[in-house]
Amino acid sequence: MLRLLVENSLKINSMQIINEIANILIFVNATLFYIFVFGREVKAIARLTLVEQWLLRVGLSIPSMGSLYNVLVGQYPPIPEIIINVGYASLFTWASIFHYNTFVRNGK
Repeated sequence: MLRLLVENSLKINSMQIINEIANILIFVNATLFYIFVFGREVKAIARLTLVEQWLLRVGLSIPSMGSLYNVLVGQYPPIPEIIINVGYASLFTWASIFHYNTFVRNGK
């Protein structure tokens, strides 16, 4: 019985660590992506309607702030949500790297 409790606690702790890392990556990369898109003059963004621009702003801000909140309060969701967080972390990391390499570094 004690062995089972220890094994389960180790499993939960490793998932909590994975969730923390995922949330930190979401926060950092969603914020970077926001800066890359709105922190400089981008013609494609300027052509969007005001509603589309605000949808993009809100769509990048909410995951960033939500993930920061999760890290600060140490909130640990169920495992399926942790898996989703890992997916979002991967997506935002890729988007930031791609956008930086394609547009920012080359000065486009």
